[in-house]
Amino acid sequence: MNRGESIYIPTLIGMKHFRISRTIYCLVLVDLILLCPAAAARPGPGFGNDRPRRAHFNGGRDEGIGLTLEENPAGMQSKGDAQQKRNSLVALPYAFYTPETKFAFGAGAIYSFRRAGDSPQERPSNLRLALTYTQLKQISAAFLPELYFDSELYFINGYCGFYKFPDKFWGIGSETPKSAEEDYEPIHFESRANVQRRIAPGLYLGLRYQYEYIELRETAPEGILRLGAVPGSRGGSAAGIGVIVNHDTRDNIYQPSRGFYNQICAVFFGTDLGGDHTFELLSIDLRKYIPLFGSHVLALQTYDSFIRGEPPFQMLNAIGSSSWMRGYYSGRYRDKNLVSFQAEYRLPIAWRLGAAGFAGFGDVSDRIENFRIDRLKYSLGIGLRLMFDRQERINARLDFGFGEDGNAGIYALVVEAF
Repeated sequence: MNRGESIYIPTLIGMKHFRISRTIYCLVLVDLILLCPAAAARPGPGFGNDRPRRAHFNGGRDEGIGLTLEENPAGMQSKGDAQQKRNSLVALPYAFYTPETKFAFGAGAIYSFRRAGDSPQERPSNLRLALTYTQLKQISAAFLPELYFDSELYFINGYCGFYKFPDKFWGIGSETPKSAEEDYEPIHFESRANVQRRIAPGLYLGLRYQYEYIELRETAPEGILRLGAVPGSRGGSAAGIGVIVNHDTRDNIYQPSRGFYNQICAVFFGTDLGGDHTFELLSIDLRKYIPLFGSHVLALQTYDSFIRGEPPFQMLNAIGSSSWMRGYYSGRYRDKNLVSFQAEYRLPIAWRLGAAGFAGFGDVSDRIENFRIDRLKYSLGIGLRLMFDRQERINARLDFGFGEDGNAGIYALVVEAF
């Protein structure tokens, strides 16, 4: 298997032991796969800067599971299915494979509930947990609460994850050579909490608190991280508080065919908040879905993130993930500022089969004024789709992404890239 390939295989072992409908099973399985910190080398941009994280092994660390789990009030469960029961607890196993972990196995659980007096028409609150162990004796754990109050007027969600996963570092900048590759192994704990209020239909405004602690257990003997000169190479913490805005008018959160999804997040990290680094972060994630004819859809996204100050290198913006700039190893290029754009054309073939073609452009830079159109890196690819849940329009996808300088990757995941 070539570097950059990511194969995630949700297991159906034990399915017969759960007396739940196929649709509910599929929804829960998607949630667990998206929640598991190891299944998405770096979480997609849905987290709002959310540079690579193990839960992004951006995701995360896209990818994060993609997670591409999005922190947005739409939630990961549809109202219709949620109305069937007031409280429910489902636990399922899963398995996946990546070059970084080899075979990995885990178990996850989702507890959905409504408080006394809540209407069955309202989305239920839920608590999600995933534990993972890999062939290389790596471990990860993730906990994600999602709580609704006062007829969905208020929304609180968060993420708490711990993971021990090897990673790669090529240095900082948009022109780092392949020969600069070095391995390192971090111990990473991260948590974030969002408190949001609905201010208009589909529009939420709120506050975010974020804390991360990183310790480097192993670094390459001859690598630059061993010297300790790169911010974050000696470990440490980052703590920040900021504002988050979500606007979501999509007709379906798994496979949208029309509408918008927009998120803007601004966070200030400082030593007064409990961290070791001082910097400011602004991330902008804008998406539009355009129905064409039949079931053909054109999906557009721009994801841009800007940092001022000196963050640890693990929190720099990075190119490459299963969600955007597919074909590049997650974190192949990283720097303070990131601009990216991608378009994906999605079309049906026959029965439950579909296809997609995608193209993207992006780059990283230390200064905004240093971005140049003629230096943007490209990402091109094609993919196949299999709709295994027609009711919720949930796809399994197999994407082949290609980039500059021989970069390439295979991605087998559940749900669309964006």
